[in-house]
Amino acid sequence: MKSFSSLLCCLLLAVSATGCWVPELPDDTIFSCDTNADCAEEGVVCMPRAGLRGFCCRADTEVCNGVDDDCNGTKDDLSGQPCYTGPEGTLGKGECKAGKPACGANGQVVCTGEVKPTAESCNGKDDDCDGVPDLEEFDLKTDMANCGTCGRACNAASETCVNGTCNRRSELDCANGDDDDGDGNKDCADLIDCTGKACGPTCICVNGRPGEGACGNGADDDGDGDFDCVDTDCDKQTCGAGCTCSNFGKSESDCGDGKDNDGNNGTDCADTVDCSSKPCGTNCLCQGGKAVETACGDGQDNDKDGKIDCADTVDCPNYTNLGNGSICLSGNPVEVACSDTTDNDKNGKIDCAAGNADANCVSGVCGDGCSLVSCVKKETNCGDGVDNDGNGGVDCLTGNADANCVNGTCGTGCVFSNCTKKETICNDGLDNDGNNGFDCADSADCPNNTVCRKADGTAGKCTNKACG
Repeated sequence: MKSFSSLLCCLLLAVSATGCWVPELPDDTIFSCDTNADCAEEGVVCMPRAGLRGFCCRADTEVCNGVDDDCNGTKDDLSGQPCYTGPEGTLGKGECKAGKPACGANGQVVCTGEVKPTAESCNGKDDDCDGVPDLEEFDLKTDMANCGTCGRACNAASETCVNGTCNRRSELDCANGDDDDGDGNKDCADLIDCTGKACGPTCICVNGRPGEGACGNGADDDGDGDFDCVDTDCDKQTCGAGCTCSNFGKSESDCGDGKDNDGNNGTDCADTVDCSSKPCGTNCLCQGGKAVETACGDGQDNDKDGKIDCADTVDCPNYTNLGNGSICLSGNPVEVACSDTTDNDKNGKIDCAAGNADANCVSGVCGDGCSLVSCVKKETNCGDGVDNDGNGGVDCLTGNADANCVNGTCGTGCVFSNCTKKETICNDGLDNDGNNGFDCADSADCPNNTVCRKADGTAGKCTNKACG
């Protein structure tokens, strides 16, 4: 830059001399100007100043010298083409771009604002400016630092990146003698990875060591000197179909499959040590060394004795409640709920329905100490303290006596008289009132001269407790 002033060092040589810098000039100096035309000489321009008139200045190319060479009011403001100092072929690719030249320290020219190649990182950008997006250079399925997505790092000490997911490394083989996952524990000693897993063909890792894996094969699978149920590893474990290890021996665990599963010569319920009071199938229970029916109304031969429900008179005796408004009596189901409009005993008859009445409802047994008379329940046991007919009256209880007990029918050939049973038929050979005396032998109810039946079937009269 070349300036004009009234200073002696620049007098007469202002237009041609270089190196004179006058930051301010009075408005009335002869070198002040408003436009380039005021400076009169070629190459001299009017340099503007804030709040003052301009002054004449010879413009030159701006260089890094602390002087406003181009007379634009700013020192060292280099101009020119964009600059780039990165490797050839990288400009304009990816993140790389050109900068602008500028003056740096000590007068050197630097390129500011340029972006040169950097090491590629997983950020969705082409940092190394090779024209290839970073996601093409990073394997997100296996990259430990970028697993599945950029920036998601797996724990190098315990994880590995598999298909874009950080998975905890685990022991791959619990019997190869190697610490596969590098956690310091190998095979069964790797409790986290190997507990319960195979350590051989019939070996299972138990509590950090090899354990018996098959408890019924007759082999010492873990090599500890004990095999099958004798090995503590097998306690409560299966020793085969229907067999469980218990107390260092085999125990029958299926008591209804028809097999001697523990090999002690006792099959199912006959194995009283293992199967007593245990199920022998659906609605079947082992009792006394044999199978016992426990559901007498499901239509199934649960104990496999060839008899179904009430027909199994040993397990389903008289008065067994079938839970469906019927009971077992003489090997058959008998209706006892005679007012629910249901054919409970499945005999095709319903309660006391006109034209289709169930004979068991018209006259029959409705339970222990209960008889049906014309579809009405009647108490027949007036000394057991139970309301057998469910009418709210109990026996001959004072203030709450059952009318059927005071005076009424207590069954075929039996009536109540003031709560006392009386035999009314003395020729049927039955103890109708249940006092252990039948016909003439019941002298209180069948006294002398009462009509009876002789042994030959002919009529006779009671004489001294006998029919003669």
